[in-house]
Amino acid sequence: MTISVQEFFPVFVVFFVLAIFDRISDTFFKSETKPTKEIYHKWTFSVLLLAYLCIAVFSVGEFFLNVEKISLWISLAGVMIYGCGMILRKRAINDLGGNWSLHIEVKEGHELITCGIYKFFKHPYCLAVLFELSGLSLIVNAFYALILVFIIQAPLLLLRIILEEKVLTSHFGRDVYSKKNYRV
Repeated sequence: MTISVQEFFPVFVVFFVLAIFDRISDTFFKSETKPTKEIYHKWTFSVLLLAYLCIAVFSVGEFFLNVEKISLWISLAGVMIYGCGMILRKRAINDLGGNWSLHIEVKEGHELITCGIYKFFKHPYCLAVLFELSGLSLIVNAFYALILVFIIQAPLLLLRIILEEKVLTSHFGRDVYSKKNYRV
């Protein structure tokens, strides 16, 4: 089942405004963080944010310039994937509590979080970002943008994960992710 871009536009605008508001509030207005002890690889946040914004803008641009009909089934799948990403992101932020940060950093009294969602995923926030961008691309049937998620954002997130792992290992020790550190 397909509809025209003009028919889909009002739904998209409402979704996009709500998504932007939610993402900005979670990213930049999250309080209750512990004082910072040291920040590492500060550039990673800027690069990942820029890539995220470029892919989101590319998705919207592709929607307006290249998409003639919207497949509602693909859009529905995109909404579900985006929703999973949003829930995963919020859960990751909440489970980290005062240890959450935009940057790779060690906080005062930093703890290794191995419960909640972190019991199942080592880097759920990064997975959430991939879900959100993939979902956004699918919502507007922007398949070129979806490809960019995996050739630009995914490698950048992998690089950040590698750098973060090195910092966590140097701070908490070599067995930082051994099973003995995980609790329910």
